[in-house]
Amino acid sequence: MKQQKQAGFYHSFNKIVQYFLAFLMMAITALTFYQVVMRYVFKSAPFWSEEMVRFLFIWVSFVAAAIGIKEHIHIGIDALVNIFPKPVQKIINVLVYTVISIFGAALIYYGWPVVVMTSNQPSPALGIPMSYVYASLPIMGAMVIFYSLFEVAVLLRNVKEG
Repeated sequence: MKQQKQAGFYHSFNKIVQYFLAFLMMAITALTFYQVVMRYVFKSAPFWSEEMVRFLFIWVSFVAAAIGIKEHIHIGIDALVNIFPKPVQKIINVLVYTVISIFGAALIYYGWPVVVMTSNQPSPALGIPMSYVYASLPIMGAMVIFYSLFEVAVLLRNVKEG
């Protein structure tokens, strides 16, 4: 029962993140289209759209990088790991996800002061606080830890079951 609740939360969290990414990608596409039409058809490009697209792209990159952990799409040295027996492979993978979690913790630890520091710094074109952009660092860190710990739990559960 507990695993079902955890799996339900994990699934719900993933859905929210996927919808968030889809929204960001649609916003990037729409803003880029708007900027091109305004620049080449009406000869009057909006001053803010390029900056907004850049900020959205930063968020997409960081959130997608965290999702890459869940999807197992980051570069790994599988050929080296696969020469070991299965139990050793699992230990190596647990160590890898532990190191990734430490990286996520570093993103939170070092990213949060940047968010606080830039809270009063407006962006040049939009005038929004730069902390909105830099908040992607600790949020990515939290997501990296979340996905890494979930992968460790799956590996450890598989060790107990089989």
